Amino acid sequence: MKKLLMLFIAGLFSLTIAISAQAKTIQVTTLEDFQASNPPQVLHIQMNGNLRLDYDTMLFQGFQVTGRILGKSDGGYVFVPVSYINYQEEQIPLKKEFPAIIKTRSEIVRQNQPFTLVFPNPKAENFQYYVPSVSDIN
Repeated sequence: MKKLLMLFIAGLFSLTIAISAQAKTIQVTTLEDFQASNPPQVLHIQMNGNLRLDYDTMLFQGFQVTGRILGKSDGGYVFVPVSYINYQEEQIPLKKEFPAIIKTRSEIVRQNQPFTLVFPNPKAENFQYYVPSVSDIN
């Protein structure tokens, strides 16, 4: 019984590691109509969930994000967030580029309709939190 439990825990642990290494997918809502085959140069979206881009940058649910649309890649257009509006209605520019692929099911995406952004290289998983110990206090 113990061996079966240990095997289950090891499998769960390896599955967790495999999932964390994959691309980060987040659902967002468009704030204006656009065609998936010919999107505008600038797109405004609203986050439908929380997304950590890197150690310093996290986009929370409800934030409005402005991004540029670049060329086509991997079956969708590349969306690069350039700024976001936080809960205090402050517009904050992003200092780094975090490209994502736009994935939609329909040709025309209407205002307030959800679609998916896929961040192929999640940089947020590459950092570690520092937890101070008792020896650091003295």
